[in-house]
Amino acid sequence: MAEVSLVLIDRLLAISRALAGHIDPGTAFRATAIEIGTLIPHDHIDLAVLSHDGRMHACYEAGFHTSWSELAQHPVEGSPIRFVLWGKTPYLLSDNALVDDRFHFAGAFDEPIFAAKLRSRIIVPLRARGSVIGALNISRHEIGCYTLADVAVAQQCADLIAPYIFALIQTEEARRAMLAESDARNRVELLRVGASQLTEGMERERRRMAMDLHDQTLADLARIARQLSALRGQGVARAAQLADLEQEVAGCLTELRHIVDAMRPSVLELFGLRDAVEAHLNRSVSKAKPPIAVRIADTSDGGADSLAEPVRTALYRIVQEAINNAVRHAAPHRIDVLLASTASVLRVIVTDDGQGCGAVDPAAYGGIGHMHTRAALIGARLRIGQAGRKNGGTRVVVEIDRQPSRELAAAAAVPGEFAVSEAM
Repeated sequence: MAEVSLVLIDRLLAISRALAGHIDPGTAFRATAIEIGTLIPHDHIDLAVLSHDGRMHACYEAGFHTSWSELAQHPVEGSPIRFVLWGKTPYLLSDNALVDDRFHFAGAFDEPIFAAKLRSRIIVPLRARGSVIGALNISRHEIGCYTLADVAVAQQCADLIAPYIFALIQTEEARRAMLAESDARNRVELLRVGASQLTEGMERERRRMAMDLHDQTLADLARIARQLSALRGQGVARAAQLADLEQEVAGCLTELRHIVDAMRPSVLELFGLRDAVEAHLNRSVSKAKPPIAVRIADTSDGGADSLAEPVRTALYRIVQEAINNAVRHAAPHRIDVLLASTASVLRVIVTDDGQGCGAVDPAAYGGIGHMHTRAALIGARLRIGQAGRKNGGTRVVVEIDRQPSRELAAAAAVPGEFAVSEAM
């Protein structure tokens, strides 16, 4: 008996040594599986580890893997070993789990038992700080391989590894919490800087619109008022004079509509991203000399219109700026816009055959800087580079997940009211 005890102690010490140095629960467990096998031969061994709230559990397998470890977590209520995880039974011992009703019930995730032919089974709890934190599961293909003595040894193994596994899990959770906090701080700083830059851009845009109204629209209206005053002094107005006045008023209305459209893209709200981009594309090239050919293709099946409105508006502003830059600075002969999507990603590509943009600094101020800021605020990925054409050209690609986080969608709403259309 003393010799058996010494062998057991030696094996337990070997398990302890196998745990040392590992920082991941799965790796640490797999390092012990061979040593546990010298005490309890097995064809399959795994750990089921409970989540913090006890409602879910993750599975770490050694040797061959089953579908138990394919998903990150499983609901405990569907686990074949739920009574051990709930602490309602001290262990499970089965000669043939394929026909043992304790492992099979409505909703049980028991498929691996049949697929891997896990007949003989021992399940013992892992305990730390007085609570069950998971279970050690040992199985063989043959029937009737294990006894109560094996259960006792399995429990000693579980008691040895449980505190170490628990400590690793706590460390991993602390690391994830630290990374999440760091990401949150970075996101807050990004929002702060981005909102500041876009606020500055909106102020510049307001001043530009005020100058446009003062220098053009108000000047036109003042001229019309003077003409009307002169006609009233003459006491009669000829048809040609009235036609000129009508044309002047129509021009003022058109200019005001452009300003209003720039402030709030009504086409986007009413008809969606594709039509809004097409309307802006056609409007942008309408007075270009020489003429610029345009083409827009949409293979996204309306994917953009499933995005939240602030995200959609920010995306429109990025594409709007890309088109403006091409028309104003690249002297292109053609501009192409493509909207495409997969199940998870929406992609908009603006390509021109103009002079090219050279090296692009994402941190630059002005239009391109605002494009990068808007993209960052909605969690989009923006790339600006050469179009790959022999004669130059620029390609702007913006990609966004079709289900962005609520936080990013809310952040995008801040700058979405005004267009920011500075030069490159």
